Amino acid sequence: MVHSVKIMDKNTSAKVAILIPTLNRSDFLIRQLNYYAKLESPHPIYVGDSSSEEHVKIARAAINRLKDKLDITYKELPSCNGAESAFRLIELVKEKYATFNGDDDFHIPNSLTKCAEFLEAHPDYATATSYAVNFKLKESGAHGEISVLKEYPRPENHCPIASERILQHFTRYMVTNISVNKTVNLRRNWSYFNQTKDKAINEELLPASLALIDGKAKTLDCLGVVRQMHDRQYALAFSYDWITTEDWLPSFKIFFRIMSERLAEKDNIPLEKAQKAMRQACWMYLKKDLEREYPLAFPDPKKSISLLWKNLRKNT
Repeated sequence: MVHSVKIMDKNTSAKVAILIPTLNRSDFLIRQLNYYAKLESPHPIYVGDSSSEEHVKIARAAINRLKDKLDITYKELPSCNGAESAFRLIELVKEKYATFNGDDDFHIPNSLTKCAEFLEAHPDYATATSYAVNFKLKESGAHGEISVLKEYPRPENHCPIASERILQHFTRYMVTNISVNKTVNLRRNWSYFNQTKDKAINEELLPASLALIDGKAKTLDCLGVVRQMHDRQYALAFSYDWITTEDWLPSFKIFFRIMSERLAEKDNIPLEKAQKAMRQACWMYLKKDLEREYPLAFPDPKKSISLLWKNLRKNT
């Protein structure tokens, strides 16, 4: 079922479709919709809801309450996984630019407008984003007092050649799904959603990396994204655990083929050369994450005691 509520057009130089896939987190979704309504956001919102009937009923009531304040297209997507929900939402978009929005996160509307204006003026850029922060509440859930606030890095990528951008991307990885993208690119990059079984590749790594083949990535000098960290997030496994799952190798081969073919097409180079560039980039990606995650998976008791002792002395 698709339910679309239209309001009067607001003056803005560039509208960005905000795509929100959601699953059984109606409290977070309603918090987010209230936020956009309070700020009088001009950007259209597309909600893809794969939730149970209880959460769907709550979401419908909230959307009906906000029908005079927001431009919302609401679509029920029962039994859809994250990647399929994302693609189904992109199919509905009429705007030239779009971005994904976790149901527990926030985009700042003025920053979305600036990103779209930047892309309009710089056709060699495929994505634009702004600075971002993570926050955590003292309590678990959608409401409470903030206990942690820290930067969420959003590195730029200005390399003129796609193979160079991919190597830099996998060296300093960034999730481009929450950047402002050209809708035509998003539609193509998410069209592979049913080709692999691996969740991390389907819902993030493949579409986020294809965006860097499409063009350069800009980070504007303003705050644009606020992300919440909480215990109801859909967490990904450590890299070692990920690459030893049954689905990983078949999915990776498909990912590697799609990326190599697109890279060869974009740079107008032989497929073998594109495969060599992808091999180096993937090696760098795994090397970086494995090194970073090892001490988290296997903490050194001696270092933990030493750190505790230093903190005790500092606070004495």
